[in-house]
Amino acid sequence: MKKFKNIFIYILLLLSILLLPSCTVNKNPNSYRDPSTFYEFAAEIFYLVLSGDELSSNYLFEDPAAFGLERYEPVLPTPSTGNIIGTSLINLYFQPLYYYKYEELSFDQQMTYLVIDNLITKINDTNGMGYLSADYLGSYLGYQAQLPILLVEYTLKDEIDVNNYLKYLEQVPDTFKAYVDFEIEKADNGYGMPNFVIDKVIDQCDSFINEVNNVMNTHFMIEMFNSKIDNCSFLDDAKKEEYKIKNEELVKGALCDGYAYVRNNLGVVYDKATNNMGLAHYVTPEGVEIGKQYYAAIFKDATGYDMPLDEAITYLQGKLDSKLLEYRNIYANNPNVLEEVNGIQLMDCSPEEQLAFYEEIIYNYFPRLDLEVMPETTIRYVDESLEDHFSPAAYMVSAVDNYTSEFIYLNNKSIHTVDSLGNKVLDYNYLYTTLAHEGFPGHMYQNIYFKNTDANLLRKVLKNSGYMEGWATYTELYSYNFVSNLYSSDALRFLRLNDEVNGLIQTRLDMGIHWEGWTKEEAESYLGQYIASYNKESTSYVPGAIDKVYEQLVEVPTNSQKYFFTYLKLEDMYNFAVENSTEFDPVEFHKIILDCGPVPLRYIEEIIKEHYSK
Repeated sequence: MKKFKNIFIYILLLLSILLLPSCTVNKNPNSYRDPSTFYEFAAEIFYLVLSGDELSSNYLFEDPAAFGLERYEPVLPTPSTGNIIGTSLINLYFQPLYYYKYEELSFDQQMTYLVIDNLITKINDTNGMGYLSADYLGSYLGYQAQLPILLVEYTLKDEIDVNNYLKYLEQVPDTFKAYVDFEIEKADNGYGMPNFVIDKVIDQCDSFINEVNNVMNTHFMIEMFNSKIDNCSFLDDAKKEEYKIKNEELVKGALCDGYAYVRNNLGVVYDKATNNMGLAHYVTPEGVEIGKQYYAAIFKDATGYDMPLDEAITYLQGKLDSKLLEYRNIYANNPNVLEEVNGIQLMDCSPEEQLAFYEEIIYNYFPRLDLEVMPETTIRYVDESLEDHFSPAAYMVSAVDNYTSEFIYLNNKSIHTVDSLGNKVLDYNYLYTTLAHEGFPGHMYQNIYFKNTDANLLRKVLKNSGYMEGWATYTELYSYNFVSNLYSSDALRFLRLNDEVNGLIQTRLDMGIHWEGWTKEEAESYLGQYIASYNKESTSYVPGAIDKVYEQLVEVPTNSQKYFFTYLKLEDMYNFAVENSTEFDPVEFHKIILDCGPVPLRYIEEIIKEHYSK
């Protein structure tokens, strides 16, 4: 997912799991289990995670039955701050993890152990913070913003899937009403949604309804469904037509009714927010800084690092300062670098052709995908009605057992720019890094690589998002190496540093707002040190420019950490490996990270340091 925005299909899997209660687990038992039984335990966790979740099963597996999963009644996620699985089940299913000695397990078992341990830690760390952690409505990461694409990507493998899809549409009005009711409950308990988020959600719902009812166009949810139904060989023509009619009725009926309910009723929580700033400003009546506690917990989960937040701030600021110094030194030593950078065009072809280019060149730096047949990649474009509330781009994580097809969505509004003549043209430089992030060697490559390994199934299901976004950001910036024969090292380094500095400023702002409690004015003051448009003493100052930045960071705490704090840590690992190698091989380095799979990065750092310290 690109540049602080993401639509993450995989989050569906965890929507229910994150509501599990906390319990105290004994990590130092008196006796230990034989490692040969570990995979049986991992299988129990797998079924606990997925049993009953028809929506996640559909996305994660082409053939759920092959993995021992049954067909379940389709149910959309609904809000809750209560316990859905009792403490006894936590003890039953999670406690046995600590009956295994980590050092006696195989590498694959150790990585699986870390994945399960990370899930337990996340559950315990956020226990009792349901009003802070349960966000179902939001400007672009809200469920209502993602649902149309989630439904469009729902796989129709048999007639049960077709009927389940229609049932999901039928559930939208009640589900969205539950979301609004939950926002009312949150507001009544001091955790109301800020007005600027309410406005954006209402605007998104209104845009969606208007697009569905636009008589000039057939809505994409109708077109896509019709296309998929036409390819359902298990249906005769009469059934296909019946389902097409039913889908159109539900899209224009139940689905729009759900969006209309949010649009018409979310306003009741307007002006009820007790906090329109960062998490640091949430304090209980007893004086407990619950917002800071929550931020510390989600920072650990987002980055994969368990470290004091003040130490993390010092680390981030130090990195930002050093990259700014390098940035300025390049310009001081080569004043013509800006002219060269302005003349750079990193690509001049279609997205499909660019991905084909990446697919060939990356093997100079990354392990080869040793596949008999490469999956076919399809580029899709976000419907116009979703452009204002969708990521610039998104890789749709393919099913674990799908080896034939991959999909990337691009947002036309994000990948185009206006030239000097006022014409709308593709922003090729932005598209270059975006495709590297989403495709090769980013998300798509990492997913294809890992699901073709013999890693335990649970490792392919429970994925740490910080690893995944960190990898995609790291490879996005690494992609400047692929055109090193076309442009000078100064120019390419200048471009990369520009991306790094912008990302790090946002990441530092996130910590300032949510950990240190910066107001909008304080955030603007910090930005003004680096960017003239935010500096009130500058002639370039733009009043109100801070609003959009501040509001986005307030709404989605730690989102930028998943991209850039993790990127910095991967860059640190790379530099460590280079410094400790007589003949550094980037393929070997990247293979170690890829083989570890999506576990928290602090564990991968240990493995990298051990490997390159020999």
